[in-house]
Amino acid sequence: MLINFVIPAFVGMTGSGVTTKKVKNRKLLFMILKSIQQVIFLLFILFTSFLYAQDLENRFSQANQSYADGDYLHAIELYSKILEEGIESGEVFFNLGNAYYKTNDLGRAILNYEKARKYIEGDPALEQNLKLAQLRIVDKIEPIPELFIFEWWTVLTHILPLETLLWLSFSLFTAVILLIIGLLLYSKRIYYRLTFGASLLFVLVLVITLSVIYEFETSKFGVILEEKVSVVSEPDSNGTEVFILHEGTKVKINRNLNNWLEISIPDGKIGWLKQTSLEVI
Repeated sequence: MLINFVIPAFVGMTGSGVTTKKVKNRKLLFMILKSIQQVIFLLFILFTSFLYAQDLENRFSQANQSYADGDYLHAIELYSKILEEGIESGEVFFNLGNAYYKTNDLGRAILNYEKARKYIEGDPALEQNLKLAQLRIVDKIEPIPELFIFEWWTVLTHILPLETLLWLSFSLFTAVILLIIGLLLYSKRIYYRLTFGASLLFVLVLVITLSVIYEFETSKFGVILEEKVSVVSEPDSNGTEVFILHEGTKVKINRNLNNWLEISIPDGKIGWLKQTSLEVI
C-alpha cells in the first residue's frame, strides 16, 4: 500500500517539473525572439533614417549645384521641397533667400533671410545679405526715437541667439550652485564675492533669456510680398487708405480678423491689410 502510494506521487512530481521547465524554456525563447525583433526594428529605423538623411543631403547638394550653375528657379524648387517635408534649417532658408534674391524676388528673399535668423542669428554672411536686400526696399521707415535705456535693452537682447542664452543660463546656474556649496564648506571671503557676482550675472542673463522667449512666443512679424499694398483704416476693402507699403517691408502683426491683419510699422503707424499681402516669418 505504501509503495503504491509513494510511486505514483513521485512520478507525478517528476512530470510537473518537466512541464514547468518547458514553460520556462518557452518564456525564455519568447523573450529572446522578442529582443531580436526589437533589435531588428531599431536597426531598420536607423537604416531608414540614414537613407533619408542621405537623400536630404543629396537634394541639398543638388540645390546648391543648381544655384552655382545659375539655375536659380530649379534651386528654389529643390530648397522649397526640403522645407515642405518639415526639414527646416538656417542654411536652407539662407540659400533659398539667396536664390530668390538672384531672381529679383525681393519680398521672398527677405522673408527667408528673416526665417534663417531664427536658426543662425548673428551669422555675418546672413546679416550682410539681409542688409543688402533691405537697401532695395522702397519704404524707408524711421523708427520712433526711444530712450537710450530701451535702445540698450533691445541691443542687449539680440546679441546672442536664444539657444546660446539658454546654455549660458544653465552654465551660470550650475556655477552658482557649486559656489554656494564651496561657500558652505569653506566660508572664505573669495567665495562670498564670487557667489555674489555669479548670482547677479545669472539673474541678468536669465531675465534677458526670458525676455527673448516672451518676444519669440508673443511677437509675430511678416514680410510684404506684393509689389505695392494699400493699408487701410479698417478691415474692409472700402476703408480709408492710411499709408502704402511695398515689397520686402517687415511689419509687426497685431491681430487678425476675417482674413485681414492689423499691422504696425516702426514709425508708429497702424492699419489693416489683406492676409494674402504678406507671409508670416
